[in-house]
Amino acid sequence: MNTLEYLDAVKQKLGITSDYALAARLGVTRSAVSNFQRGVGVFGDDVALTVAEILGVHPLTVIAQANAERAKTPEQRARWSGVMEKFSLSFNALLLGRGPHAALL
Repeated sequence: MNTLEYLDAVKQKLGITSDYALAARLGVTRSAVSNFQRGVGVFGDDVALTVAEILGVHPLTVIAQANAERAKTPEQRARWSGVMEKFSLSFNALLLGRGPHAALL
Protein backbone atom coordinates (compact mmCIF):
# COMPACT_ATOMS: atom_id res chain seq x y z
CA MET A 1 0.00 0.00 0.00
CA ASN A 2 1.04 3.58 -0.50
CA THR A 3 0.13 6.71 1.46
CA LEU A 4 -3.04 7.39 -0.50
CA GLU A 5 -4.22 3.79 -0.11
CA TYR A 6 -3.55 3.93 3.63
CA LEU A 7 -5.59 7.14 3.91
CA ASP A 8 -8.49 5.54 2.05
CA ALA A 9 -8.28 2.44 4.25
CA VAL A 10 -8.35 4.54 7.44
CA LYS A 11 -11.36 6.50 6.18
CA GLN A 12 -13.17 3.29 5.34
CA LYS A 13 -12.29 1.56 8.61
CA LEU A 14 -13.45 4.51 10.71
CA GLY A 15 -16.40 5.43 8.51
CA ILE A 16 -14.93 8.88 7.91
CA THR A 17 -16.10 10.83 4.88
CA SER A 18 -14.35 14.18 5.30
CA ASP A 19 -10.67 14.98 5.07
CA TYR A 20 -11.11 17.32 8.04
CA ALA A 21 -12.25 14.43 10.25
CA LEU A 22 -9.41 12.29 8.91
CA ALA A 23 -6.89 15.01 9.76
CA ALA A 24 -8.29 15.29 13.29
CA ARG A 25 -8.08 11.52 13.81
CA LEU A 26 -4.49 11.37 12.54
CA GLY A 27 -3.45 14.41 14.56
CA VAL A 28 -2.40 16.45 11.53
CA THR A 29 -3.72 19.52 9.76
CA ARG A 30 -6.19 19.40 6.89
CA SER A 31 -3.37 20.82 4.77
CA ALA A 32 -1.17 17.84 5.66
CA VAL A 33 -3.89 15.43 4.53
CA SER A 34 -4.19 17.37 1.28
CA ASN A 35 -0.43 17.10 0.78
CA PHE A 36 -0.56 13.34 1.45
CA GLN A 37 -3.32 12.98 -1.13
CA ARG A 38 -1.45 14.99 -3.76
CA GLY A 39 1.75 13.03 -3.22
CA VAL A 40 3.54 16.12 -1.93
CA GLY A 41 3.86 14.83 1.62
CA VAL A 42 4.43 11.45 3.21
CA PHE A 43 3.59 10.24 6.70
CA GLY A 44 6.07 10.94 9.43
CA ASP A 45 6.74 8.02 11.76
CA ASP A 46 4.18 9.18 14.34
CA VAL A 47 1.38 9.40 11.75
CA ALA A 48 2.48 6.03 10.35
CA LEU A 49 2.15 4.55 13.86
CA THR A 50 -1.34 6.00 14.20
CA VAL A 51 -2.36 4.60 10.81
CA ALA A 52 -0.97 1.18 11.75
CA GLU A 53 -2.87 1.18 15.05
CA ILE A 54 -6.13 2.12 13.34
CA LEU A 55 -5.74 -0.53 10.65
CA GLY A 56 -4.39 -3.21 12.98
CA VAL A 57 -1.23 -3.76 10.98
CA HIS A 58 2.35 -3.94 12.19
CA PRO A 59 3.77 -0.41 12.46
CA LEU A 60 6.99 -1.31 10.64
CA THR A 61 4.97 -2.00 7.51
CA VAL A 62 3.58 1.53 7.37
CA ILE A 63 6.81 3.17 8.53
CA ALA A 64 8.90 1.35 5.94
CA GLN A 65 6.43 2.24 3.18
CA ALA A 66 6.51 5.91 4.17
CA ASN A 67 10.30 5.88 4.21
CA ALA A 68 10.38 4.22 0.79
CA GLU A 69 8.10 6.95 -0.58
CA ARG A 70 10.19 9.66 1.10
CA ALA A 71 13.52 8.26 -0.20
CA LYS A 72 15.60 10.65 -2.22
CA THR A 73 17.42 8.06 -4.31
CA PRO A 74 16.48 4.78 -5.97
CA GLU A 75 19.01 3.05 -3.70
CA GLN A 76 17.32 4.35 -0.55
CA ARG A 77 13.92 3.38 -1.92
CA ALA A 78 15.18 -0.13 -2.67
CA ARG A 79 16.60 -0.49 0.86
CA TRP A 80 13.29 0.47 2.49
CA SER A 81 11.37 -1.75 0.09
CA GLY A 82 13.72 -4.56 1.05
CA VAL A 83 12.94 -3.97 4.73
CA MET A 84 9.24 -4.28 3.95
CA GLU A 85 9.73 -7.49 1.98
CA LYS A 86 11.90 -9.12 4.66
CA PHE A 87 9.50 -8.12 7.38
CA SER A 88 6.51 -9.45 5.43
CA LEU A 89 8.22 -12.77 4.79
CA SER A 90 9.26 -13.15 8.43
CA PHE A 91 5.85 -12.12 9.72
CA ASN A 92 4.04 -14.52 7.38
CA ALA A 93 6.36 -17.36 8.38
CA LEU A 94 5.67 -16.61 12.03
CA LEU A 95 1.92 -16.70 11.40
CA LEU A 96 2.30 -20.03 9.66
CA GLY A 97 4.20 -21.43 12.64
CA ARG A 98 7.59 -21.69 10.99
CA GLY A 99 9.41 -19.41 13.42
CA PRO A 100 10.62 -15.86 12.97
CA HIS A 101 13.74 -16.67 10.93
CA ALA A 102 12.35 -19.33 8.60
CA ALA A 103 11.61 -16.88 5.78
CA LEU A 104 15.13 -15.46 5.89
CA LEU A 105 16.83 -18.79 5.22
